[in-house]
Amino acid sequence: MALLHGMHRTVAVADLRVGDHACLFFGSKEEQLSVLGSLVVAGLAARQKLLFLAGSDGPHTPYDLLDRCRIPLPAGNTRDDGVAERIQIMDAEEFCLYAGHVEPRRMVGRLRKEADRALTEGYAGLRIVGDMSVAIRDEDALGQLLQYEALLAREFRRGSTLAVCQYDARRFDTAQLKAFASAHPRSVDVEPLVRTAELRVVRTYHPSGLRVEGVVDIRTHRHLRGALGTLEPVDGDVQLDLSRLEFLDLGGLRLLMAFAGSRRAGSQVELAGLAPHLREVIALVGWDDTPGLRLGADHVN
Repeated sequence: MALLHGMHRTVAVADLRVGDHACLFFGSKEEQLSVLGSLVVAGLAARQKLLFLAGSDGPHTPYDLLDRCRIPLPAGNTRDDGVAERIQIMDAEEFCLYAGHVEPRRMVGRLRKEADRALTEGYAGLRIVGDMSVAIRDEDALGQLLQYEALLAREFRRGSTLAVCQYDARRFDTAQLKAFASAHPRSVDVEPLVRTAELRVVRTYHPSGLRVEGVVDIRTHRHLRGALGTLEPVDGDVQLDLSRLEFLDLGGLRLLMAFAGSRRAGSQVELAGLAPHLREVIALVGWDDTPGLRLGADHVN
């Protein structure tokens, strides 16, 4: 969710560390599961236990979670050798609500017990992922949940746990989202499709597309081509956010034009955040008439 990026430090899932308390404002189930899947994979690799506070629409079991996130079992593992024991699914509504009300101290106390239990069971720590949207039923619940977030931030200074609090951005207004963002030192972004020293490409969901950052030249063409290929199953219009692009050579520009021309009839590719000199090059070569291409707003420093 790009809405609140920049208010505080945004990190990719793999860059989260024990002690982090981050938020994710998701706008679709696909985006939520993308981050959740990366958290699970990283947790299994780090020998940590995962506690997922799930909404009523699930997942309801560890294997259901693995299936929904399209996570293959780690190499050498089968469904009978303990992977499921490392993933705990808890009903988020049952966790958040006590007699119909949000109880911040009770919630934090319960998580503390789960964190201690994970260490006792021999895990390297506990990572908690929760869909907290289910707790918001009125203005009182909003305030209580903000109190819970403040308590949780202090609790995590203990250093064996990390948490990602997920909020469905479609359910809140901008002021409410800012309040939740301010309660977290970090926000989390989906894991980049490409992460090299020169280039970083991140899947975006609102609008659907890619955010391209860094340098596109002969060294990185194949990475950009591969990232564009991941959008093939996406129906309708897509946006390529180029506002964080530092350099784009002619070969990279050709890749973008070819991608626009390859889309299904009727769908468009918007180039957003174009540097003015790139817009001039596109017009000079005549590529601004490429079928399916739309030039969005220029990049403004």
